[in-house]
Amino acid sequence: MKRIISVDASPIGKNNRSSVGTYTQIFDQIRHLFSETALSKRMHFTASRFSYNTKEGVCPTCKGLGRVSLDVQFLPNIDLVCPTCHGKRYNDETLTVQWKNHSISDFLNMPIEQAINYFDEELEIKEKMAQLIHLGLGYLKLGEETLALSGGEAQRLKLVSEFTRNQNKTLFIFDEPSTGLHPLDIQALLHIFDALLENGASIIYLEHDLDMIANSDYIIEMGPSSGSQGGKIVWQGDRTSFLSSANTKTSKYLKNYS
Repeated sequence: MKRIISVDASPIGKNNRSSVGTYTQIFDQIRHLFSETALSKRMHFTASRFSYNTKEGVCPTCKGLGRVSLDVQFLPNIDLVCPTCHGKRYNDETLTVQWKNHSISDFLNMPIEQAINYFDEELEIKEKMAQLIHLGLGYLKLGEETLALSGGEAQRLKLVSEFTRNQNKTLFIFDEPSTGLHPLDIQALLHIFDALLENGASIIYLEHDLDMIANSDYIIEMGPSSGSQGGKIVWQGDRTSFLSSANTKTSKYLKNYS
């Protein structure tokens, strides 16, 4: 293997200004589209004007966060929607600029599966959004904070850049990727794994979910119990042999499940 990629559930980004749009760089491209409008050129707005991380275009009250923190004595701070911009993050002058009849804030607060319909001619943006939808993340908003994503969402988001690559001699290692996922999302995750495999990748994942185990080509069961009573290989082999000849705790459940 030339590349080994560990995909875990650790949070993406180090602060609350990291969003789905900034992480995927989709938002950079959308900001450029806004800077190219006739009104932006007349007002001498550059792409940086439409970033919520620079002071020139953002709401002066919330500094581009869309919310303010209320200090409650003896209790944790409470976040409230910004009373000035009402959660839109930007000042009024910036919001006057529109692209396809929508402000920059509108696109931040729009689910990706809806936003993709506005970018038929912007092929690079459309392709990235399509990848997010394929990953089962189309319900997320571009402005959604990456720190607030679940472990499963974070793992899938980390795969966005991998779908355009040839994955020959690439090994992906996932740590319980099904954690926190709805059964339908687990099926979407399995389709993602199939796409990586078809692109030449190899995949190892640590799992307890029976759907995930049932779709494995090769199974290694660790045990015989948990904690200090575990850590030993109690069975290993292909899926067919596991179902037909293994006599382990997992195989018993999997036989009934299958």
